[in-house]
Amino acid sequence: MIVYLSPRCSRSFPVDLFIGQSLSMVSKTYGEESAIMRRIKAAALLFLCALGIGVAFAHDEEDAYRPRIDTGDKIRIIALQPSGPVRPGVETKFTIEIEAELHSAKEGTARVWFNLKSPTGYRSVERRDLHEGRQRITFAVTVTPVDWADRGPFTVVINMGPKATDPEWAATAFVQKTISVKQ
Repeated sequence: MIVYLSPRCSRSFPVDLFIGQSLSMVSKTYGEESAIMRRIKAAALLFLCALGIGVAFAHDEEDAYRPRIDTGDKIRIIALQPSGPVRPGVETKFTIEIEAELHSAKEGTARVWFNLKSPTGYRSVERRDLHEGRQRITFAVTVTPVDWADRGPFTVVINMGPKATDPEWAATAFVQKTISVKQ
C-alpha cells in the first residue's frame, strides 16, 4: 500500500505492517507519520544493502576454470575413454588425451576438473606441467560419476594457463565435454 502524506495534514490513514498485520484508520500526526515513513525507508534501504552485499559475494564456482584473458593459448580434447555412458555412483577410470598450445608463458599447468560437488561445482582431480608450444598430454583419473538429472549434465573440464607461484591461478584456455550418465 502506498501512503501519500502532506506536511499540512494530520488525519487518519491505513497502515500495513511488514508482517502482514493490518491496522486500519490509525490517527497519527505529521511527526508520527514521518517517523513511520523513516522506518519504512530505513527497512527498504537495509534490504537493498543486504541484497547488494549478497550479489557482491555470490560467485559461481565455474570461475575456477574460465579463462580471464585472451592469450592465444589453446586446448582441445583428442580422446576421452570411456566414450560411452558411465554409471553414476560407480568409480570409473577416465583416460583423457589433450592437445595444448601454450603461448602465454615458458611454463604452464593443465588441470582436469569434474563437477562432483554440484552441477556447477567443480573439483580439480589432476594437473600436469606444460612447456611453451604445442604438446599432447594423457591424463588417467579415477572419479565417481554423478547423475545430476534435470539439474545439469556430468562434465569434465580441462583448463590451462601459465605456471603461478601465488594461490590465485588464472586459466587462459579451457575445454569441456559432457559425459553421458546412465543407470
